[in-house]
Amino acid sequence: EFHSIGDSAIAVWGKTSECLNENCSKRLPEGYMLGPDGRQGLQPRNTHIMGNLVHEIGIWQKQSSFYFQAVAALTNVKGNVFFNGPRAAINFDDGFGGGDRITENLIL
Repeated sequence: EFHSIGDSAIAVWGKTSECLNENCSKRLPEGYMLGPDGRQGLQPRNTHIMGNLVHEIGIWQKQSSFYFQAVAALTNVKGNVFFNGPRAAINFDDGFGGGDRITENLIL
């Protein structure tokens, strides 16, 4: 159970990259990252978000959500109950990888 928190309840995201071109000969300064990097397969895959009760979230952070995902694929969001939270209950930041499934959730 997640309740009375000011931000997202569950967040999943994968590796980003400092490369600015295909062969990575041009890079951002050290410590800076830019967008998804799918070349090495370092993203969360086949993650299961199941059976959670989430309510009264997003009290301080209005762009929060019950579940947030970026640079991840093949996620299964199933059998969760979410109420009294921000409008973006489930937020997929990008379409990286695809294959995500959202089933049997109660979102009020």
